Amino acid sequence: MKDWLTSSWRERFIPERMRTVDDHIFSDPNGLSLIKESEAVLDKVISHILKHGPPRGSQVYRKNGRTFKMRLKVSQKHLKLLTFDTHQSPSAIKKRFVLHYVRSEHSKAQQKMIKDGFVYYMKNGKSHVRSVVKSPYFHGMIQKLQHIDGALDGHAPTSLIQMQDQPDHEETISKEAKSEQDQYAGSLNYVSMLEHELPAPLQNRLRQLLERLYPLKQQLRHLSVEDRYQVKRMLQQDIPNLLEAYQQLDEEEQSEQMEKVYEALTQMEITVSRLQENEDDMKSERFDYLIRLNERRYNEKKDR
Repeated sequence: MKDWLTSSWRERFIPERMRTVDDHIFSDPNGLSLIKESEAVLDKVISHILKHGPPRGSQVYRKNGRTFKMRLKVSQKHLKLLTFDTHQSPSAIKKRFVLHYVRSEHSKAQQKMIKDGFVYYMKNGKSHVRSVVKSPYFHGMIQKLQHIDGALDGHAPTSLIQMQDQPDHEETISKEAKSEQDQYAGSLNYVSMLEHELPAPLQNRLRQLLERLYPLKQQLRHLSVEDRYQVKRMLQQDIPNLLEAYQQLDEEEQSEQMEKVYEALTQMEITVSRLQENEDDMKSERFDYLIRLNERRYNEKKDR
């Protein structure tokens, strides 16, 4: 209780933009996805720099997703990251965050490498600005900016940040992942129940689609935010709505429309198959990156 009172008293004297953002702004599935997707893009930037070498002069890396957009500007002295939700994002609170990192060779001994780190958002009709520098949800992202800094010099250094709050952050993500998996499993069970009320051809087609969807339960957190949203929408809305609408038709209409429903389920299965192939490709790229990273690290030490 004493710590809470002390913290509240101090907050009154801290400017709004310097107060650390509340956890709930990023602890929901959409907020966590925005963080995870941003970190994934930074991983690709690290891999690109290690493979092709540092850019000459300034370079801008962009990611234009359906639900979020991201821009990273890399220069000799600074790294500037901008990420924001698009209007198509399912997040109830649309966010825009900025991180301004001063590269290690240009930072003075007493200067912090994170020059600025803020999130901007609207809540209850009011605009807010909060600091993200000390937020546990941004420790990983700041660490990756340090890795980019190192990659520009030919190596990826270990993090300079002592992430004392990381276990709590991982526990939060674990709870969110478990909740998401439980919802996904419930949707799978519901769709499976609809199978028994369908004619044999549609039963077989739906069963094959579900066989594609079942393994994704354990892989949801590894999918991109766009792919995860598409899979969840397919399972929670598109399939149930299609089959329930079909079942409400009379026998003659069901006979006439069965081929169209069959084709729709086939297209869904093809879509899921492509998502799984993309996920496998990303795993391979990640593995290749780790191999190159370790070769650079330990070959350097061997040559010394």
